Amino acid sequence: MKHSTALLFLYAPCVLVSSFTNTQGFIHVSTRRQPLSMPPLKDSLAPLLLHLQQMHDYKDTSASVKFDDPITGATEDSSLYMPYDLLPPSNNWVANSTRRLSRIDLQKAITKVKRFVESRFETDLNLFEHTAPVAFQSGTGVNDELDGSESKSPVRFTVPNQFVPRGIAPKPLSELTPEEQEEAKRYAMDCEVMQSLAKWKRIMLDRLKVDVGEGIYCSSTSIRKGYKGDVTHSVIADQWDYEIRIKEKDRNVETLKSYVNKIWKIITDAEDYILKEYPSIILEGHSTAAYRLPKDITFITAEELHAKYPNLDVHGREDAAVREYGAIFIVGMGWPLKDGSDPEEVRAPAYDDWNLNGDIIVMHPLTGYRHELSSMGIRVDSKSIVAQLKHRGMDDQVDLPYNRAVINNSLPFSYGGGIGISRLLMLLLRTAHIGEVQCGVWHDEHYRMVSSCGIDLIPDRIVDLQSKENDSDKRMHP
Repeated sequence: MKHSTALLFLYAPCVLVSSFTNTQGFIHVSTRRQPLSMPPLKDSLAPLLLHLQQMHDYKDTSASVKFDDPITGATEDSSLYMPYDLLPPSNNWVANSTRRLSRIDLQKAITKVKRFVESRFETDLNLFEHTAPVAFQSGTGVNDELDGSESKSPVRFTVPNQFVPRGIAPKPLSELTPEEQEEAKRYAMDCEVMQSLAKWKRIMLDRLKVDVGEGIYCSSTSIRKGYKGDVTHSVIADQWDYEIRIKEKDRNVETLKSYVNKIWKIITDAEDYILKEYPSIILEGHSTAAYRLPKDITFITAEELHAKYPNLDVHGREDAAVREYGAIFIVGMGWPLKDGSDPEEVRAPAYDDWNLNGDIIVMHPLTGYRHELSSMGIRVDSKSIVAQLKHRGMDDQVDLPYNRAVINNSLPFSYGGGIGISRLLMLLLRTAHIGEVQCGVWHDEHYRMVSSCGIDLIPDRIVDLQSKENDSDKRMHP
């Protein structure tokens, strides 16, 4: 016996047409989006979506699915790309602003937020924009090591610096004589894709001879090959990198908090601004409609956070804190905790002082969990860099050109950090996925998991979302 029911979900500016087929107790979903011009249906669909969730429990967070899954079409024992608990709760899907903003309006809103924030960098922080590199020569110590693990190492490549007539491929090295091989490698450069500008910006402050209290900001885009894409993580990391010259006597927690408060003021003002420009970002009547960022951010040290939530892991206590306070800045990230626990977060040893750094973390209203916006801190001096390199077992790196310049006090004292552009856009524009505000690179299985939740990823290619049953409706085009 086969029963089929068709439902029309009306979401301006599109219709999400879903057909549910019940075969032997399993529900199969076919979804397609169609253009439509009509007013939003407010929160009336949330109960329906919640009812559908209750009809069939698809939020299985184990390694495999033991049923015929309505979101991905996965069959019994097939692997999941991503645990479902990383997706926003189903009753929040309808609150995704991409249900109400057209794709064009979303891009215009992105531009408005970027211009607003950058203008405030210039007025509030006394920064000016500087061009940014996309790659560094390897072996200089300038690139960001992230957590220092091999999985987070940069994408590497070699620039041959050979003249090759257009359309003629050079001979492979194996076919060259030893003399020709040596000549071919004479000007070759081993390079790596930039992961962040944390150290490079400090070099620029010295090059530009900026005054104390003055600095630069850059819009940077990097490739983080070690990250697995999910709702808030992308292998493409775009951020505002900024660096401000300070005096040695200002290397203290008070200076750190002063800059955090200035940056937080920019973020909360940006929220007020964009919600006034695009009121339909908010789904009136929905449980998330009243959510706003707190005007004041709560400062808490890594030790205090651990003591407050002793039975939770790192992300668990950060989740608990942002649900309680709305927005937190965790002070001091990198050193192990006093009871021997792992650091709140592992940090590279050569840019932030681990006693004078931290993260801005908020709760995203749609996902309902921690949402990191920014890492920042006062930069290492000659003592802290040596201590941190030693702690990480990286004493052999003290003579890298950048590290030696810090040890010799050849670079200005500074405060700096990065603010995730797409992370901030995802928050302020209230999208359910970071891939709705940036063009990332996502696996086909990821597209399948999120598309039926109404998540509209910006694709890097033509993406075929056909299921194993050749469901021709599941297809997405740029």
